[in-house]
Amino acid sequence: MRAFRRLLFAAGSLLVLSAALRQPASAVPIFAERYGFQCSACHTALPELNAFGNAFRRKGFQLPGVPRHREFPLALRFQETYVKDLQPAQSRRFNALGILISTANFGPDRSYSYFARYLFGSQGAAGSLFYAWVQHVSPSTGVFERLGLFQLPLIANPTQRLDTITVQPVYAYTVGHSAANLATPRLGALFGRRNDRIDAEIAIAGDEYHGAAYGAPAPPSDLQQSFAQPELFGSATWSLFGDFKAGVLGLEGARSFRSRTSAAAFGDTYGREGLQAGWTHGRFDVAAQQLWGHDSNADGLGNAASSSGGFLTVKYRPSTHSYIGLRYDAAANPFATRDIDVYGALSPTVHSRLVIEHLEPIGPGRVTPITSAQLLFALPFAEPPKPH
Repeated sequence: MRAFRRLLFAAGSLLVLSAALRQPASAVPIFAERYGFQCSACHTALPELNAFGNAFRRKGFQLPGVPRHREFPLALRFQETYVKDLQPAQSRRFNALGILISTANFGPDRSYSYFARYLFGSQGAAGSLFYAWVQHVSPSTGVFERLGLFQLPLIANPTQRLDTITVQPVYAYTVGHSAANLATPRLGALFGRRNDRIDAEIAIAGDEYHGAAYGAPAPPSDLQQSFAQPELFGSATWSLFGDFKAGVLGLEGARSFRSRTSAAAFGDTYGREGLQAGWTHGRFDVAAQQLWGHDSNADGLGNAASSSGGFLTVKYRPSTHSYIGLRYDAAANPFATRDIDVYGALSPTVHSRLVIEHLEPIGPGRVTPITSAQLLFALPFAEPPKPH
């Protein structure tokens, strides 16, 4: 509890500091250069999006009828993460990561766009392409088609716009030998429609991202894993009343496994189903997710396994460009784990975000608490041109 009290003190300090540092944030300067507005038009504490930023994203990164400036289609994001409490598998307290981002619109009406995100690697991991997709968006209807390496659409983004340092366990857990989870980008096609009333999407994937995303590379495995058939994902979220939204999702797939040493092979058919809801009112945001899963052959011996998990996040924004949050996590795959995540963030400059987080495991079999901090900033530092 001493560490928990220290984290509450740190969150309180962030609250006080944010009152004095109410400056706008910047995450992808390309878009600010494109239209000549401040980055705070789309972002809160980067890389989070506000309501206008989400609408801009839904319309395919363009504002029809608004004059465009010349832009440079590359941006660099850098983040340095400090972990106070090392876990048994960790050897470094500092984890630096560079991220190169590129995006641009093209086509007669600029309704086509691409987005690429390259990770330079950290803790000895090789650099890798994390996102790489092209899409077409109809600005009038919100219907879109996307091809490439993309993130599965979830109510809380587990990677690019994550508001904490650690990902939600329910998105990252795996079952037995299968690496199937909801946080790993998929390679395939995504179709859907996004507007103020509904966000409905269907993904068909034939592979997934294989690199080390935000940390040390995983130890080599004897099992070679591949998709045995196209993986299907579907989600639908409705805006029901006021600022409340709710929806459902499902994932179905099959993977094949082959031993590199013995050539023994087996398959696993899996499914994930879930419910999700969110509510925004004034300075408060609430989001919740509950997932259930089933694997037909989790261990290669024909034994089925069930899994489940979820989270509940309550976030308060003391200023436009800061927030403090409390998240409760639970996951069972099949062993149950639970934790409380207390965190706070602010933008000390127009191009940066500072996050302080404390993850406190609860219940029997608890592991070491984790206290960490992360400084993130984006380049270029130059302010966008002023509209005439």
